Amino acid sequence: MKKYIVTTIYIFIFMTFIGFSENMRGLFIPIFKEEFRINNSMIGVMLTVSSLAYIIFQYIGGILIQRHGHKRIYLSSLILIILSFLMIWKSGSFYILLLAMFIFNVGVSLFSISTNSLIPVLFIGYQAILMNLTHFCYGLGTSAGQRTVGILLKRGLNWREAYLGSALVFFILLLIFFFIKFPQVDVDKADKGVKFLDAIKDKRILLFVAALGLYVFSELSVANWFANFMITGYSLDGLTASYYLSLFFFIFTIGRFLGGFVVEKIGRFNALFLYFSMATILFTVGLVLGEKYLILISASGFFFSIGFPTIVLLVSNTFQKNRTYILGLVIALTSTVNMILNFLVGFLNDTIGVYYTFFLIPIALLVSLTILIYIKLKVWENS
Repeated sequence: MKKYIVTTIYIFIFMTFIGFSENMRGLFIPIFKEEFRINNSMIGVMLTVSSLAYIIFQYIGGILIQRHGHKRIYLSSLILIILSFLMIWKSGSFYILLLAMFIFNVGVSLFSISTNSLIPVLFIGYQAILMNLTHFCYGLGTSAGQRTVGILLKRGLNWREAYLGSALVFFILLLIFFFIKFPQVDVDKADKGVKFLDAIKDKRILLFVAALGLYVFSELSVANWFANFMITGYSLDGLTASYYLSLFFFIFTIGRFLGGFVVEKIGRFNALFLYFSMATILFTVGLVLGEKYLILISASGFFFSIGFPTIVLLVSNTFQKNRTYILGLVIALTSTVNMILNFLVGFLNDTIGVYYTFFLIPIALLVSLTILIYIKLKVWENS
């Protein structure tokens, strides 16, 4: 819809700064461990708490959108994100940091479910392109954030100052928000009557949760643990680690920019099979060959790129009724998978070491690919 071009651009900008601020956390994990005197297991707890907030409000968010509309949920998201950054800036203990991370992920979750449910409705004809462009902005923000923060840390930037600066950016977005027009999306009455227990009895939902959950874990584990892996495992400094990490997300961003066109050309399942296979191969080879071949892990970012938006589109188009509710439910359960596996990563880092633990990423991606093949052959064609 042409009249919502400004709205779409605003969402793109919002998504860019979400990516910037959310994923700079990966560079701060070694600093958090030192300043708050915690180990990898406690970092795993922090990531678990963050995922828990995301899970709860993906599910609740779908319901809130049906009752209050997208605009109010976007406003709530902005306010919560600003509040969380101010709390992180002033945090005097690890527990305050935990609470702030919880609130931040509530805000991100509300933004995510709003965007993932709004974009496919607004742009029926170019769903794959627009969804990938939306998430391209996330990757753009992530890449810029990782590299910019890495350089600023080298020059003496305090991590608290980084969060204060992010709070100011989102305050500006809040001021602009009141001039943005959001559509009123009608929700089918059937959406209001669906029950949780009835929904999870649907085999398709559980399969999509498994496929998407394993993919999300693999992508977010790069953001959360790749810098820690390089610094702890190979004794690289923060600037060098930020180079490989930001390169991953820069290449990831290029892949997402181009990915929508590839998906439209060869089909959603075919694109996922191609991309996930290549990502698994490059990532595994980069791990096996060691420090000198970290560039292969960064290069694999191109083939990670289309995973989330493309699978979300498959879910959205599979369920014509109760779409907003089911999408929120799938992403909430997806985040549960990610939460459990991230907690496991923190534990395994302290027990078997960061190197062997990092193999969980390509393994998860390979299993996700296997489930998608099953969905294509046994579920999709028979639905």
